[in-house]
Amino acid sequence: MKIHHSIPWRDNLYLFNYRSVHTEPVEYFHYHEGLEILYIHEGAGRYIVDNQTYSLKPGTLVLIKPFQIHHIKVIVPPNYIRSLLKIKASVIERFLTALPQLTTAVSQLLEHPWSNQVFHLSSKDALYLENQFLQLHEMLASVPPKVQKEVVALFLFHFFTYFNSHIYPPDRSGGFKYPAPAASIEPVGAMVRWIGKHYHLSFTINEMAAELHFSPSYLSKLFKEQMGMTIIEYTNNKRLEEARTLLGLPSLTIEDVSKQTGFNYPSYFIAMFKKKYGLTPLQYRMQTKL
Repeated sequence: MKIHHSIPWRDNLYLFNYRSVHTEPVEYFHYHEGLEILYIHEGAGRYIVDNQTYSLKPGTLVLIKPFQIHHIKVIVPPNYIRSLLKIKASVIERFLTALPQLTTAVSQLLEHPWSNQVFHLSSKDALYLENQFLQLHEMLASVPPKVQKEVVALFLFHFFTYFNSHIYPPDRSGGFKYPAPAASIEPVGAMVRWIGKHYHLSFTINEMAAELHFSPSYLSKLFKEQMGMTIIEYTNNKRLEEARTLLGLPSLTIEDVSKQTGFNYPSYFIAMFKKKYGLTPLQYRMQTKL
């Protein structure tokens, strides 16, 4: 299984590829951080998610939640052409805080199992989405780097507004269509979501295990096996990635960033940051201003 610990995030926020062309067969089985929006322009194959198999063809939209295992296989020829956007869920929520209704809808989609995650679009919906991806591609190529975050956020606003009204609308009661809850929650996904909500606080593995109703030793062993790192290592990586984002806010001091990302001592935060990125937080901040 491929685990994408080294996704080349832009601005520690997103990854976007527009109409990338694959002339060789594609097959992978993996999971990764970030919500994935995949659109198939050309190509045919299959997609497996949550033990369900879906066919892929031109005009197919796929949505994958953070750390959800999925398998794709595309046969070439014909060429496989796709547009792909991956974006961190924590950043989605941060950008959508000014849009409470849309934020609620997106949060529900991220936190609940879906009845469907692969959609064969009508020609009208496919044309709309293709135009949205084209506009995103053109805007990202034409605006300064500091504005690109807002461009991605604007795309998400239009995408989820259209998605919720035309592709996957709520039922008459106002809620989304979810299958009956499973008897148990997949432990690694539950741990990742828990850390995403608590990384800015000091916590112990025992506290997390108690809330998730698993033994600490079981969670620690399972997390290391499936993620390739310990819970502490993952949490510190999460904190450091979020710190990079906060360092772009000049109103925050280094000590502020340290506290807001769960590091109790600024000196430890500075040492960890330099070990991972080769720069102190201040050096990183100055470099990103250039």
